[in-house]
Amino acid sequence: MSQITLIPLSKVVTKTIEIPGSKSYTNRSLILASLTKGSVRIINPLFSDDTKALIHCLKTLGIKIEILEKEIRVIGDISEIRDREYNLNVNLSGTTIRFLLALCCIVSGIKILRGEGRLNERPIAELVGSLKDLGAKIEYLEKDGYPPLKITSSKLNPGTTRLHGDISSQFFSSLFMIAPIIGGMEIEVIGNHISTPYIDMTIDLMEYFGVKMRNLGYKKYLIKNGKYQTQEYSVEGDFSSAGYFLAVAALTYSTITLKNLNPNSKQADIRFLEILESMGNEIIKADNEITITGKRVKAMNVNMESFPDQVQTLAVLAAFANGKTIISGVRSLRVKETERVLALQTELAKMEIKTESTTDSLTIYGGDPKPAEIDTYNDHRMAMSFAIAGSKISGMKINNPEVVSKTFPEFWEKLESIGIGVEKDG
Repeated sequence: MSQITLIPLSKVVTKTIEIPGSKSYTNRSLILASLTKGSVRIINPLFSDDTKALIHCLKTLGIKIEILEKEIRVIGDISEIRDREYNLNVNLSGTTIRFLLALCCIVSGIKILRGEGRLNERPIAELVGSLKDLGAKIEYLEKDGYPPLKITSSKLNPGTTRLHGDISSQFFSSLFMIAPIIGGMEIEVIGNHISTPYIDMTIDLMEYFGVKMRNLGYKKYLIKNGKYQTQEYSVEGDFSSAGYFLAVAALTYSTITLKNLNPNSKQADIRFLEILESMGNEIIKADNEITITGKRVKAMNVNMESFPDQVQTLAVLAAFANGKTIISGVRSLRVKETERVLALQTELAKMEIKTESTTDSLTIYGGDPKPAEIDTYNDHRMAMSFAIAGSKISGMKINNPEVVSKTFPEFWEKLESIGIGVEKDG
């Protein structure tokens, strides 16, 4: 088993790093470019396991894509997909399987869609049901409600469908992006809508590609017939990736400037800045960059339902804060790459940090964390969030560090660039 040992900062530092492109925007732009006639340049994309999985599947379908050093050129579109059988393996990418499922319902051929490991244990019945409402022909190949799937339809009917809002925003985004192509769609939201910033991201990007839709207070969405028609799109930096370095600055009282970040981004994880500011850290926004000067980490109560990818980041910070931190809105973390709430509790316990949880909350009793050997559960965010602790205390070890390649392949190099030692032990 591979492992790294982290060597904390020996002093307060002032550093600048560049944040890679957003995974969420990269994968959305790949889908939209595949629905656009003519060539589309995607500039500053993220090249990670998740984005490579989607690119591989699109190319398997027959869409011509060229990969250059700092851009992707989607030259073909879905009209080039032929009537034959396709085996599409998305590996561990939840975004890819959800976005591809809707796309596969409107292209020729028999499409077998599957993932690896825990991804095949993540429910997808809600999205399948909505697609069937619109005429999709989809079969479960193993367990009802879960991948792998067989899709035999090649078109959908415009119309109305309904989705529960408290399962996954990606189900909605998957439908949004194909809606203009099939002639329009009306989507009703059942119950409470979680992760709405991800909805805003999709709507924002669709508009950039030339299609406007109506959001009726996150209760109903109206999308008319339309055509995507942009020729170039530049991907902004990823706030999910930035969160780990923002946390390091707060914990070590350092000043870190993060370049390639849009201060007005619609990304959900930009809200992590609000948490850090409320703790007393100084945030300065400039053109395409954000600077944080770390001053304090303190216990707090916060609902993170709309930006759950930063829960692990805050949980590790909370281990260093005197007092009780309560994070609510964590229900969706229980069906991610791992059962993230349980994983957090297990690994924080190794650091002698007491925790408690309910179905939708996590409580951390912080104060004096001890170094530990951290298991990552094949979850990229477990590795990166616990690396934050290694910037402050000696002896933190991270098992299976390569898992960061899912969304941030250069993470360990970036960590070293700000002065944190990364020693490979295996």
